[in-house]
Amino acid sequence: MRTAAIIAEYNPFHNGHQYQIDKTRRQTGADFILVLMSGDFVQRGAPALCSKYIRTKMALSGGADLVIELPSLYALSSAEFFAGGAVALLDQLNVVDILSFGSESGNLSLFEKCTDTIIRHDDEINPLIQSKLKCGIPFPAARAQAVSEILSAGSDAGELNALFASPNNILGMEYCKALAASKSAIRPFTLKREDAGYHNTSVTAHSSGHISASAIRNALDKSPECIAAYVPSTVYQIMEENRLFKDHLDEDVFSMLLYYKLLTEKEQGFSAYLDCTPDLSDKICKHLSDYTSFTGFCHLLKTKELTYTRLSRVMMHILLNIRTPEFFRPPFLSRKLHAPYARLLGFKKGAAPLLSAIKKSSSILLLSKPADAGSLLSEEALAMLQQDIFCASVYESAVFQHTGKLPLNELKQSPIILP
Repeated sequence: MRTAAIIAEYNPFHNGHQYQIDKTRRQTGADFILVLMSGDFVQRGAPALCSKYIRTKMALSGGADLVIELPSLYALSSAEFFAGGAVALLDQLNVVDILSFGSESGNLSLFEKCTDTIIRHDDEINPLIQSKLKCGIPFPAARAQAVSEILSAGSDAGELNALFASPNNILGMEYCKALAASKSAIRPFTLKREDAGYHNTSVTAHSSGHISASAIRNALDKSPECIAAYVPSTVYQIMEENRLFKDHLDEDVFSMLLYYKLLTEKEQGFSAYLDCTPDLSDKICKHLSDYTSFTGFCHLLKTKELTYTRLSRVMMHILLNIRTPEFFRPPFLSRKLHAPYARLLGFKKGAAPLLSAIKKSSSILLLSKPADAGSLLSEEALAMLQQDIFCASVYESAVFQHTGKLPLNELKQSPIILP
């Protein structure tokens, strides 16, 4: 049995995602596609368009065989920890042979060459990056230049800069780094993306028939009829059934809740929260009197060094009580990320052999009923799960406030099962 994994958000699921699943299955000979998917909040520091259960149904209808939730600690982290936590979880399942990811580059040998350089020359690269950051060079360009300098002769600086310029390429690099550093038996596999790119946020015709999830989200309020050409028909039907063309969330739904949290904790500061430095904590406190909304505050604090995405993630960490865990603090090569369970969100009936293999081989618990977790998980693992449940509860309360839909009880939710 051969299993390929895909780490995804599916926010929402679209033709490009179906293309990746289909082509991964064909080109790798995979019998099953396992998806590790972010829960109710996504990496850019925002609520998902719709709940993880709706997105799980989209994924299964679009070709995935089994969906597992990426814990919120990692789903809302920077690329390095997002990728590292995901790889740590997949590795412990002991059934995954291939990790498939989309990239603008499509050049796996370049990813692996850069990964090897970063790992072997970690002590040299970090000081180089820091020196370039002090000169005002953005982090992706600083890292690209540092790697290029280490590789020196024979390197194509333009190709390296392009590799580090795209969020999808950067994530791909982090996947390869995490696999190599952990000496994982999982092999990376990349497909060149066929859409107009992560940064293209408008619904315009593209020769591949694919556009980015960002473009689809931006079109929901303006021209939902345009979306039909870019998502599978089953997904469009799911979107219609769940009223996603009108009833979807964005960051500003949480504006007043965040403001209350910031006001309540202003005296002690925010530097204990993940990604929030003492300097940023001071800046938040200094400008709190000018707060108007979640997105407005992020734009107010934004600088060349502090990107909107970084700030949005920090605000979500504060809102959701996500503090910096001790196992995040060691340097990359000595870091052991904690992924102590696999929360099952859904599966197809035909994936029974994969489920059986996970139950037999996994070194972590495959959890299908959160209500049973108290008697099955260690104290540390249970604390991580309770954080996921808290995040889901905050999300569901916002859905109720925004749409009137009754909130789901996370403890009572069973996996989605499709034929």
